[in-house]
Amino acid sequence: MFLKNKLELTPAQVTMISFVALSFLGALFLMAPFSNTNGQWLNFVDAFFMSVSATCVTGLAVVHLGHDFTLCGQLVILFLMQIGGLSYMTITTILVYMAGKKLSISDSKIFDMSNNSEAKFDFKDFVIKIALLTFLIEGVGVLCLSFDSIKIVMANYANYSDLQAFAVGIFQAVFHSVSAFCNAGLSLFESSLETHSANYWLLFMFSILPIIGGLGYTVLTEISAWFDTTAKRKTLSLHTKVSLLVTFSLLIIGVLVQFALIYIQGLTQTVHNSVADPSLVNPHVHNLWTAFFQSVAARSSGFNSIPLTELGDSSLVLLIVWMFIGACPGGTGGGIKVTTLILVFSIMYAGLKNTKDVKILNRSVGALYQQRALIVFISTIVLIMFFTFLNVIFENQQNIRFIDHLFEVTSAFTTVGLSTGITSQLSDPSLIVLCISMIIGRPGPLLFLMAIFTEETTREIRYAEENILIG
Repeated sequence: MFLKNKLELTPAQVTMISFVALSFLGALFLMAPFSNTNGQWLNFVDAFFMSVSATCVTGLAVVHLGHDFTLCGQLVILFLMQIGGLSYMTITTILVYMAGKKLSISDSKIFDMSNNSEAKFDFKDFVIKIALLTFLIEGVGVLCLSFDSIKIVMANYANYSDLQAFAVGIFQAVFHSVSAFCNAGLSLFESSLETHSANYWLLFMFSILPIIGGLGYTVLTEISAWFDTTAKRKTLSLHTKVSLLVTFSLLIIGVLVQFALIYIQGLTQTVHNSVADPSLVNPHVHNLWTAFFQSVAARSSGFNSIPLTELGDSSLVLLIVWMFIGACPGGTGGGIKVTTLILVFSIMYAGLKNTKDVKILNRSVGALYQQRALIVFISTIVLIMFFTFLNVIFENQQNIRFIDHLFEVTSAFTTVGLSTGITSQLSDPSLIVLCISMIIGRPGPLLFLMAIFTEETTREIRYAEENILIG
């Protein structure tokens, strides 16, 4: 970050390089014997994949975190998830201010990019609010998850003493709280939450934490300011209004459609059989909870309560669309973001109405933001299809369906982490493709393209205008 003046790197390039460097550093730790329960060196590609998945808060995994990693390895994953969730620049900025220094103008631009922000903040005040808000929410999450985590540890490890079960349970609560809030989707439980699909309290906590994290720090700080009794003016920005409106609209739509698809595809018995003791749950209530949880998970959290291999193609298509949309800008989730979706639809509507003014909730949106929305929307589709094409080529000898490849690449690029179970079957070239997808997808395709195409410093030349036929 601070070498920019020497290397003449743009803020976007520094951000991309930092993600790659952090992933390589994490891979070195995860490779080491002290991070692996078998005491041996882990394959570099597997270690790098797990490091990228944690840094980019994705959740795809080629090894089981609870069984294959030691406490040291799990701590490395936890650290990478926290850095990736907060964004590395936020952490760096906190450390800079703790050292009593200030950010340069260039570093301030990097901060804006890494947090998907255009607003000019008081950095010291902003990072303190982010840190306090993050650790407060994660702390509440730990308290809410601790009791169930300790019960699960005691049930699965009968040889543990009460003190050991308590310590391991608390650690698992911390790990899962960070993973959920950061929308990482990595779990120490066996098969994510599949074996706990009837524990509706766990499903609720693993849903509400990702929703809060996915809203973004701008939305959360505005909401918290709304309840501040000392604030003179209580208004929500267009960004916050759109983020809240679309987030909860997609949640309701997703639940209703998923709930209907469970019955349309005849998956009622499949979902019901995923419960350890089906006689203890109402099938319709359980289906509703499953639909709710998977609707949230597809938007970026990456946890799953039922095997996705059991879902029909129509459910997978819905999940792909939901993963593509993702969460909100500046949050811990991925995807093109809900604001991009609404802006693209608004541009289409304005074009069909033959008006130049693009409006959202009675507010006009500038041309620059319209261009960026289209860049994100189109480039995401192009890159996902390109990476899917590569994986189909690399795995042409394996009997893997195209929709499974598309699902896996979309999940990686949008940093969701859901999988139809093919991750461990993929060859090293395909895993590298997924790593590249995650590294591009976490900061976003806009920042990635900005890292490639630097800003023009020469005077802009306007050419004669001529039209082309459309449609």
